Amino acid sequence: MNPNWKTFLTEHDALSDDSKNSSYSSDTKVLADLSGRGLLEVSGEDAETFLQNQLTNDIRNVNETTHQESAWCSPKGRIIANFRVFKRGDSFLLDLSADLLEHVIKKLRMYVMMSKVTIDDVSDSLVHFSYSGQGADTELNNILGDLPKAPTESIQSGSLSVLAIAGANTRFDIFGEVEDCKSLWQKLNYDAVVAPSTHWDYLNIQAGIPMISAESTEAWIPQMVNYIHIGGVDFKKGCYPGQEVVARLNYLGKTKRRMYHIVADTASALAVGSAVKSEKDTEAGKVLTSVISPEGKAEALVILKIAEATKALTVSVGNQEASVHFLDLPYAVEDE
Repeated sequence: MNPNWKTFLTEHDALSDDSKNSSYSSDTKVLADLSGRGLLEVSGEDAETFLQNQLTNDIRNVNETTHQESAWCSPKGRIIANFRVFKRGDSFLLDLSADLLEHVIKKLRMYVMMSKVTIDDVSDSLVHFSYSGQGADTELNNILGDLPKAPTESIQSGSLSVLAIAGANTRFDIFGEVEDCKSLWQKLNYDAVVAPSTHWDYLNIQAGIPMISAESTEAWIPQMVNYIHIGGVDFKKGCYPGQEVVARLNYLGKTKRRMYHIVADTASALAVGSAVKSEKDTEAGKVLTSVISPEGKAEALVILKIAEATKALTVSVGNQEASVHFLDLPYAVEDE
């Protein structure tokens, strides 16, 4: 975390404490520091071409007014990391799980070769926080005089990059220089509550947006995490690592697994990779990401065998098994 920003949060009693399970109604405006996320900057004359040859989405569609979900796959089509990709000036910024930063930088740099591309960790260079809740759009528009509206739109306001993000709640991802972020935070904070970063994770689970972390890297093909349903894959963009596997599954086969939204009868968050089981202790799938919901239950995105999804399921919580109940995703997924 940027030291100047950390001092500011400390002085305003706003440091994230993810051990707290706080409840917020849908009409509560919420600020959450997201300094715990990772942020890569890909810059240089060949940056766009480089990313176009590596990621699952068409990077040519990213500019200072449009952002996208995208992923980087292994040659076997398994997701190494997934990103929210946006642009500041001539640079591309990739927001990802912080525990994959070092791994992704090292591996991506291996593909640079003679290209004029620089890949840097800028997690501490730009402040990152979120703002969400009913009326958040009106308040932000009053302050900035402009606003991204569709879930793939973004705006630049001074040093601030403001991204509208899909979800049942109005919500925004905000990146910027320290002083501009301090000013905006203080203006928003007068009628907002400060939440831990897990609140943002909860909104992502509600929106059916997956997050690949160190515990799940190279485990799942994009279709298995519903990436084609949230605009994370472009099947017309051309080659990238794993493209043949991903395309073949889309056009010639069908996935036997996909991502589901569940709640479990437990007050303990589910560990990534925890087994979801069906009858006779048969493994039906694994937990991808989980938080404690405002109702005090473990809510999660899980990858399940489609054939097992109609059965009674449980999930491992320590030495116990908790019953699993399905919740709706905000987008349609057809199982062939």
